[in-house]
Amino acid sequence: MRHIAALHALLRAGAPVDEVLHSVCDRARRALPAAAVLVVDAAGAVRVSSGPPLPDLAALAAVAMRGGRVVLRGAVSCVPMPGHGGVPGVLVAAGRRRPPPPRRLEAFAAVAALAIGTGETQATRERERLARDLHDSVVQTLYGISLGAGTAAELVHGDPVNARASLAWIQETASAGLSDLRGIIVRLRPETLVGAGLAAALRRIVDALHFAPGTGAVPPGWGLQLDAEPAVSPQVEETLYRIALEALGNAARHAGASQVTVRLAGDDTRVVLEVVDDGVGFLPLAAGAPGRLGLRSMRERAELVGGTLDVMSAPGAGTVVRAILPSSPAVLSG
Repeated sequence: MRHIAALHALLRAGAPVDEVLHSVCDRARRALPAAAVLVVDAAGAVRVSSGPPLPDLAALAAVAMRGGRVVLRGAVSCVPMPGHGGVPGVLVAAGRRRPPPPRRLEAFAAVAALAIGTGETQATRERERLARDLHDSVVQTLYGISLGAGTAAELVHGDPVNARASLAWIQETASAGLSDLRGIIVRLRPETLVGAGLAAALRRIVDALHFAPGTGAVPPGWGLQLDAEPAVSPQVEETLYRIALEALGNAARHAGASQVTVRLAGDDTRVVLEVVDDGVGFLPLAAGAPGRLGLRSMRERAELVGGTLDVMSAPGAGTVVRAILPSSPAVLSG
């Protein structure tokens, strides 16, 4: 069925969960056909819908979820979404005179379940990554500051010179921790894309990350080279944002660069993002390469929307991260 194929393509392209669920409802409504289609989540709330509002279906959807079975009432079909460890929700379709065929609705329910499961997996990965980032940067920084403060307190009366040195170290460490924390906050707030656009979001990343660790100073070599705002789909826009965030974060943490440049250019068919630094460089294929997990994440993000990502670097030669993405992910129409 072309509708199901198109929905799977949307999933492979890495579209946001609610966007996939909206497409599920729209396509199911056209294919069945149905007067209205909606997704009821495991809590009994309507998550997305297509068509006019339906009467209260909470009790009917709860019966379908509780029993894990199809429930028909009047002109309404409730089909549970297959899931692991429970039913993540129910796909509800209202016919104009009779209930839509449950077997045809089941294919759409399966895609909706995949979308919800994918979203939960992505959220889990982001939480795990955040926990690692907080432990590796903020927690360790605060621990160091605590030790430094204790040392300074012991020296303040008997050895004021070394006490002042400890206080200076605390100030530098706090500045570096603040820079790390800004980066984590930016990672958590892709909504900066909404309304402002990609170019403005890239400027915010640079503003958040370009403080040199330990000094709080702004290196003069951090800059942007942006063409006009590229006309890209929301999925590609967020992918570019995430790749730039990761690449700039790696440059700030590992490169020791004096010059970092972000370049963004595009046309009607593709967009090119480059993050270039003159830092220490590394061997991209080496097992101990800095930010190796991040490199893999960037490449996976690019491939999800049908693009490519190349990393060119060598010890002492700086690094170039180049992402070439289609303006819109390749999704089957139907």
